[in-house]
Amino acid sequence: MTTLFVEAFGGLAGDMFLAALLDLGDERFGIEDLRRLAEALVPGECELELTRAKRGAFEGTHLMVRTVESEDPPHRHLSDLCALLQLPELSEVVRSRCKKVLEAIAMAEGRVHGIDPAQVHFHEVGAVDTLIDVCGVLLALEALGIERVVATAPLTGEGTVRCAHGEMPVPVPAVTELMRGLPLRYGGGPGERLTPTAAALLSVLVDEFEPRGVMNARAIGLGAGTRDPQEGPPNLVRVQLCEPAAKARYQEAWLLDVHLDDATGEELGWCLRALREAGALDAWCTPLQMKKDRPGVQLSALCRHVDRPALEAVIFERTPSLGLRWTRVERAECERSFERLELKGHEIRIKLRIRPDYSGRSPLGDQDVSPEYDDLVPLAESQGWSLREAERRVLELWRSSR
Repeated sequence: MTTLFVEAFGGLAGDMFLAALLDLGDERFGIEDLRRLAEALVPGECELELTRAKRGAFEGTHLMVRTVESEDPPHRHLSDLCALLQLPELSEVVRSRCKKVLEAIAMAEGRVHGIDPAQVHFHEVGAVDTLIDVCGVLLALEALGIERVVATAPLTGEGTVRCAHGEMPVPVPAVTELMRGLPLRYGGGPGERLTPTAAALLSVLVDEFEPRGVMNARAIGLGAGTRDPQEGPPNLVRVQLCEPAAKARYQEAWLLDVHLDDATGEELGWCLRALREAGALDAWCTPLQMKKDRPGVQLSALCRHVDRPALEAVIFERTPSLGLRWTRVERAECERSFERLELKGHEIRIKLRIRPDYSGRSPLGDQDVSPEYDDLVPLAESQGWSLREAERRVLELWRSSR
């Protein structure tokens, strides 16, 4: 599983994150890819400049994004920003994750200012240059095949900062709201080190903070911020494109449990679907006996730490429960990869399970190879085969191609 390790030891902003990804020097994502995205968002109105910058004793890549809106960004609502994302250059996955980042900002600003998230004016965050930062980061993660993001606690800065809402403490309220329940490292000298855009990206993308275990970095990138403060660490973020060591991997997960005796089967199914859409790794129901001899169910779900608030919202919105329980658990997880092949004019995705390496690399066997059901069905129907026959032929073709 390809992992991106983000070390925001000197703070983090959207342009710093993007600059660090460009600094990896990977041919799959470069400045020309970013320029094509910018041209699609604001045709003829955006200028990108990539330079080397010295910050403290280190040198990194600095990205300057200039548009006609950079100096005086208009007030946009969430719906306005989402409308800008309807581009053929963005896959549905990237578009969906971009929306999730923007929604996180809107929800945080709404809670801070006591207004409906749909009515939030994005101010600086609504500028096209910030949209390029967010879309660019997510486009880079897809292009680089990054399946997992881990990070250290980001540095916040200290003191106060002046923004569209006036003078505010550092970290600004939107940042603390976005990072609620997630680790922050306070300090770093006067000024803002962690921006709301960066906090939103971290809150949505990071699977694990303060990661444990061994990772092998195959590429390293340094992104430089625009400021060059004299106090605190250099204004840089480091990213590492890593492959985990071939050993058993234990990942933190959170187990949600809630007991219900007053929900119908339809309501439970509705809730389970919403839990999965909110980021649950798995969700299920178990029958149990409750007080006053009433039959009930235990509704359970597994998720990463970052998705806990979203799952809680589903439970309280779609069930009458007065509370729920969280338990931290660890999962031994297999790595996975995907291959594609073509049979009878149909593209078939093959999922490969890579078992943990306990005493030597486990050989790839038939039990580790799974053609995607959604791809097998149209193949079987077009050829008049049973589903098992379609699977057998796909596996034979896969074996012969290796």
